[in-house]
Amino acid sequence: MSEEATLSPDFENQDIRPTPVLDNPEETRSKLEQWLSAQLNSDVSIPSLTVPEGTGMSNITMVFDAKHGGATHSYVARIEPRGDYLVFPEYDLDIQCQVIDMLSADTDLPVPEIVAKELSGAVLGKPFYIMKKTDGLIPPDIPPYHMDGWLTEQSPETRRQVWNAGLNRLAQVSQVDISKSSISGVLSDCALPGNLDEQLTYWENYYQWAFNRDGKFLPHDAAERILKWLREHQPKEQAIRLCWGDSRMANVIFTSDKTDVAALLDWEMVALGDPLQDLAWWIYMDELFCHGLDFPPLEGFPSRAESVQTWAQQTGYSVEHLHYYLVFAGLRFALLLGRMAIGQNGQDAINSHFNQCFEVKYLEKILSEISA
Repeated sequence: MSEEATLSPDFENQDIRPTPVLDNPEETRSKLEQWLSAQLNSDVSIPSLTVPEGTGMSNITMVFDAKHGGATHSYVARIEPRGDYLVFPEYDLDIQCQVIDMLSADTDLPVPEIVAKELSGAVLGKPFYIMKKTDGLIPPDIPPYHMDGWLTEQSPETRRQVWNAGLNRLAQVSQVDISKSSISGVLSDCALPGNLDEQLTYWENYYQWAFNRDGKFLPHDAAERILKWLREHQPKEQAIRLCWGDSRMANVIFTSDKTDVAALLDWEMVALGDPLQDLAWWIYMDELFCHGLDFPPLEGFPSRAESVQTWAQQTGYSVEHLHYYLVFAGLRFALLLGRMAIGQNGQDAINSHFNQCFEVKYLEKILSEISA
């Protein structure tokens, strides 16, 4: 990594990465055991709960085995976060559940199977849902998969196969028929951002909310400059489609034979908009954690141009405004990490975050590129 660019505090040290934690694991285990017994109408035994390190920064993820019905079943639970400096101003698990259930029922997209949900907060103090654990391989976030993990041990041909398997499913998301009554009804109930204009408004408001510490707004010229650029260069959308939102390799469970996708995870940023934004996020997040860190990408991964061409051929959509959506992706990620930095370190973190950190430097690089 170059001397000029530094990692954000949340990536320099996993111990201070703001991953939500359980306040009382044993109490949570006991309550969950009793509640799940009632839901499944069977005596359930949960020996222990595990909260994997570095599994996310916006919710609590629990992995556990539950014994019931004469067998042992593996589950994953997501609990709404709590605390003073949350990543998002509102976190609606119900929307995630509705979208995942809708995709499971009305599409061929591989998504986790939700087996139970409790959205009132009466049991654990916060809403949660439980999914069957999906077997497979997930590219790691920390360290990034270009640096460590199972992908580094694969042949270039296998890496290319894995990347394209994810890209194929990403293209499939953009083909979801949102005019179908069973799908449009769910999306209407969820009240998602409905187009790019509404998404820009969301992120402008997010900036005003997120860059606060102890009631004091902490403005920054770079964030405001790029938000203004996005407004001034806002393109006409080619289509309004379902957008996964957090479309990146680390949110994909690949099948054990590495030929396909077992599940697409984390629908917390789901929205309606131009499907090109999902492709841009997929590419930007991959490039950021290799090129953005002055680290060579793994051999076998297709270039940006190859991936864009593949996606365009599969979807039939134009990629004319890819540059715009790459900037949009970089701005969103920088704002999210800026929020985390404020929660961890206050105003000094903001000054360093938007002047020294790798994600902002790479965003500036993308912004300077000539639009295709």
